[in-house]
Amino acid sequence: MEDMISKILELDRVAREDLKKANQMKIDSEKKISNTKERKRAEYIEKARISISNIEKDEKEKADKKLKSIESFYKDKSQKIQKIYRENKEKLVQEVVDIVIKK
Repeated sequence: MEDMISKILELDRVAREDLKKANQMKIDSEKKISNTKERKRAEYIEKARISISNIEKDEKEKADKKLKSIESFYKDKSQKIQKIYRENKEKLVQEVVDIVIKK
């Protein structure tokens, strides 16, 4: 009888140790999963930031090119207008004087 009780107690002790090990494995696994999850989340966020940064850079470059094109267009127009004014200044002044004198 005492031998049976000893065996039962030994089985109980072994079962408790196995349960303790299983619980520790569960805790370790949960920590590992949590760490992996956080690492993957951080990697994803960093990739997203880089992607957004690249998109912003590309958009800025496109906007700069468009702005330079527009500035060039208006500079050319301004130079043409100034050229026409210089070429026709005397004629325009004379026409204005004639209009004022006739009134």
